[in-house]
Amino acid sequence: MKKKLFKSALLTLLFSLLFSLNVFAAGFTQDDAGIHYLKDDGTYAVSSWVEVSGLWFLFDANGVCINPTGAPAPDDTDGCYQIVTSYTPFVTDDTALLDQCLTNGTVVNMEGQYFVTPQASTVMRNANRTAAQTSPAVISPEQTNTPADNGDNFNTYNNAEQQETTQQYVLNTSTHKIHLPSCRDVKKIAPQNYETSNQSIESLISQEYSRCGHCLR
Repeated sequence: MKKKLFKSALLTLLFSLLFSLNVFAAGFTQDDAGIHYLKDDGTYAVSSWVEVSGLWFLFDANGVCINPTGAPAPDDTDGCYQIVTSYTPFVTDDTALLDQCLTNGTVVNMEGQYFVTPQASTVMRNANRTAAQTSPAVISPEQTNTPADNGDNFNTYNNAEQQETTQQYVLNTSTHKIHLPSCRDVKKIAPQNYETSNQSIESLISQEYSRCGHCLR
């Protein structure tokens, strides 16, 4: 009798644990309405882009995914919040910066490697996007009919001033690439996606930027 009671209690405990995992485990779920994404806090993603395994998925106001195959990057123009779910590698030679990031919790040490937390990456990505959207772009008359930058640098804007900056680096806020001012790709950056910086490359990488494959290999 005691053995039966013990087995019953054990089964109850196991089912309870499984139920808890199903409720709180973040990830995709599906019902008759469509595909949803359950976040770590137990709520569903709505009106937001969510990064999963390097792809970005957009969820509407009802929490239904409208691009089930995913996209290489979120659309920065749609006004939807962007949720980063991955840990981004963080590399720097600036020990003071590293200590500061570890202290404030934006960077964590995992088995000897440093990573920006998903929460910090989410805040930085959306802060950068907001700053880019609120900064007025100066566009010359001949550029008013130029197609918008699609993020893949296919368009050439021939804006000479963009390569004459005295700042150390040129940033593409759409593709999140770091360029030297002399880089051939700088003239392909749409004015609304153009920024300059004197920050270190390590600091920019911590803000989810990456080196240009042409000028900073």
